[in-house]
Amino acid sequence: MQSYQNEKMTFSEHFSELFRIIRFSALGVVIISIYLSFYIDDILSNWLNSLSLDSDNFVFSVYSPYDWIDTKWALLLIFSIALILPYTTFKIRNFALPGLYEGEKKWFTFSLLISGVIIPILLYFIWFISLPFLVNYFDDIGMIQGGENIVSARYDAVSIISMGIGVSWILVIGTLTTLVLSMSRFFGMVADNESRIRIRILLISFSLVLLSLPSTYDGLRIIISLLTIFFADSISRLTPIFE
Repeated sequence: MQSYQNEKMTFSEHFSELFRIIRFSALGVVIISIYLSFYIDDILSNWLNSLSLDSDNFVFSVYSPYDWIDTKWALLLIFSIALILPYTTFKIRNFALPGLYEGEKKWFTFSLLISGVIIPILLYFIWFISLPFLVNYFDDIGMIQGGENIVSARYDAVSIISMGIGVSWILVIGTLTTLVLSMSRFFGMVADNESRIRIRILLISFSLVLLSLPSTYDGLRIIISLLTIFFADSISRLTPIFE
């Protein structure tokens, strides 16, 4: 990496600028969450109604009002992070680019592109393509018919949405873990070819996945958390170490 000696800003001033980007992004998540909170009921209602199920033979139910509230706020947080990510990655890229060599710029831009653009795209794919397809598929194979009467199906709205929330958290936390570990290698924070913060980041990510997964994933929390950090760690090792 290039030296900061010829830059007008001091080393501490550069980190102050980075801290401002992170602080503004966190504030943006809060503001977007508050704004979306006024529309989240309509958003969820329209999404549930958009599922191509037979409206005469199914009913959505909410068996736990408290779980419904938790689900809405989890969804708000995920959507807010997805909306603020392109801005955050763009600002971080502009912040770091002047201090990088040409080869480093390409890898850095590619890494940020994955987190800033791919995550929102994948979240859209999960919520508006994959999840509706799975719900409709299991509805088709699970409906019981008898004579002229069709057994009415009741769907737990919280469980359906929680499936998407769980996958979304795995995607977001796993990708950000990969990005942080990759950046630590990228910026030379290594010892014996291992990131110096690797163990701490993996433990934090494991805990975040374990705690953020909805109750729908009970029994699989530990396995999913371990798989998430395993893949994040494996992918991050592909990052070259620039001296």
